[in-house]
Amino acid sequence: MSYKLASEQEQKQFMSLNYGDQLNVSGELEAPEKNRNKDQFNYQDFLYRKQVHWLLKASSVQLLSENSASWLHSLKNFRKSQLKKIDETLDSQIAPYVASLIYGDRTTVETSVYESYQRLGVVHLLAISGLHVNLIISGFLLLFRRMGFQIEKTAIVMICLLPLYCVMTGANAPVVRAAIMTICLMIGRLSPVRVTSLQALCFSFLFVFLFNPYCVFEIGFQLSYAVSFAIILSGRKIMRKVSSNLLSSLYISLISTISGIAVMSYHFYEFSIVGVFLNVLYVPLFTFILLPLSFLSIFFLNLAPILLAIPSTIMKIAVNISEALATLLQEIPFTTWVTGRPTPILLVIILLFTLYFFYCWEKTGKIYRYLIPICLCLVIGTINFTGKVSIIDVGQGDSILIQLPWNKGTYVIDVGGQMAFDKEKWAERKAPFSVGKNIVTPVLKAKGISKVDKLIVTHSDADHMEGLIDVGKSIQIKELIYAEGGETKSIMKKALQALPDVPTKTILAGYSWAKGDATFQVLSPTERGEGGNNDSIVISAVLDKKRWLFTGDIEKETEQALLENPLIKTDILKVGHHGSKTSTTPAFIDKVQPTISLISCGVDNRFGHPRKETLDTLEAADSTIYRTDKKGEITYTFSEGFTFELE
Repeated sequence: MSYKLASEQEQKQFMSLNYGDQLNVSGELEAPEKNRNKDQFNYQDFLYRKQVHWLLKASSVQLLSENSASWLHSLKNFRKSQLKKIDETLDSQIAPYVASLIYGDRTTVETSVYESYQRLGVVHLLAISGLHVNLIISGFLLLFRRMGFQIEKTAIVMICLLPLYCVMTGANAPVVRAAIMTICLMIGRLSPVRVTSLQALCFSFLFVFLFNPYCVFEIGFQLSYAVSFAIILSGRKIMRKVSSNLLSSLYISLISTISGIAVMSYHFYEFSIVGVFLNVLYVPLFTFILLPLSFLSIFFLNLAPILLAIPSTIMKIAVNISEALATLLQEIPFTTWVTGRPTPILLVIILLFTLYFFYCWEKTGKIYRYLIPICLCLVIGTINFTGKVSIIDVGQGDSILIQLPWNKGTYVIDVGGQMAFDKEKWAERKAPFSVGKNIVTPVLKAKGISKVDKLIVTHSDADHMEGLIDVGKSIQIKELIYAEGGETKSIMKKALQALPDVPTKTILAGYSWAKGDATFQVLSPTERGEGGNNDSIVISAVLDKKRWLFTGDIEKETEQALLENPLIKTDILKVGHHGSKTSTTPAFIDKVQPTISLISCGVDNRFGHPRKETLDTLEAADSTIYRTDKKGEITYTFSEGFTFELE
């Protein structure tokens, strides 16, 4: 269900709702949509695997009754109240750590901090993992033993409490796995039949799978079981030979990384290289310092608030050290390896080589030579053998990716974006949606792209370049190109200030470049402008022996000025200004004579693009029209032709 809040008062009313409250909701049902760009998050499949088949777009929501909560709702409400108390009472810097490490809630973690940990490959420490659960259980067992409880009675108590703890922490896959495994091992201690860690892992897998077969598609489930399986099996031979605690930690980190490479590559298109080493540093920091201090903070917060300053002060120092170190380390180049999404065949090969790696490590005790086949597979996944042109679906905007065969050249024309509107403080999102960060960057990484040779900003409008800063922070831009005068607009000034290390080049008509059989010629603008629609960079390109015309947002004035240029006659036209009626005049189309016309526009956009007049002009010229709002990402593969994501 989705509902748009109308006021700050209404927001407060929703925030006061509790689990168990009954609501009267009216609205319209909509079918969830699949991903609009290749290899991106598929919301339709995600909901389907949770047995959800419709979206309810609510028009009104009214409270019917309160406090009809079951014991499960009461437990969730307790968690909710605790998270609220943490947010309101604890220091704003340490509150997110306590909430994530104790209750598994990462929503309050600052975006910049989360992204720093993510780039370094240690973000998993902000989630409650099996290691956390095992430490908590060990702590309780030690406490009960010191209090004189028998081991059997302690085990029974833990068996009863673990399911409740799973609910309290959000019941994510690593916690459920660790809890079921612990219960199995404890039952084994209480019975004549001994249970091994591997048997407990297999039982937990079967139990969770039978309860919900779709769980195997969850990323957390795949990573948790893959890593646990590798660590348990490696412990029999590999870890037994290790005498140093430091080397043992490094080996566990390496085992975890290698066993999770296939999952990370498929879902996130990259993995951290330095994470293997940094986990040795960050795991003890989070596990033996931040986690115990978080428990002390919760204990004092509820029972002795006067003593809360003690753990809070120590924890703030540890958090400052952790974040300062993360900020410093993320400046190191080549911290992540962008792999792209492997094809199904390549994914199977990576998995087989992963098994081969562990087999050889056990037999020979050597590591590096057996990593080479895995690395080669990851490199192969980043090579574009055929060449492609992709019209990325960025909604109401433009972003075009050109990949020459064998990675000879990678060029991006525009990066999409959104118009910025002023909002009241209550209506601002903590992590607002960004076309650059949430669409363009993942699309590029999914294709194995970590750097682009040229990024061309056709003109300085938000729907063509607002995403530039986010893309530039994640993707290496070897050369940023824009038309002379484009920097006069504030949005371009802001981007250039945010990306001071990116080489820039201002151009006018006459600029060109070539790579192999591919040629690119800039036709417009002919003079310095102000970054407006008619100052858009117009590029005529020859790709796969076909002529393409990329027109930015030019309108009829610039189209008129180009009529005498013979290079505008083309096979494939990227229609100007998203199909606006101010562009694509009959006279221009009569000269261009496009066989195929491509329109990049948003679904049900507020401008009504593409306009009927434009479509009529193109149809009258017998040009086949492909639109991103109808077909999603449009991909042209050299020697093969067009395919569409929403087919």
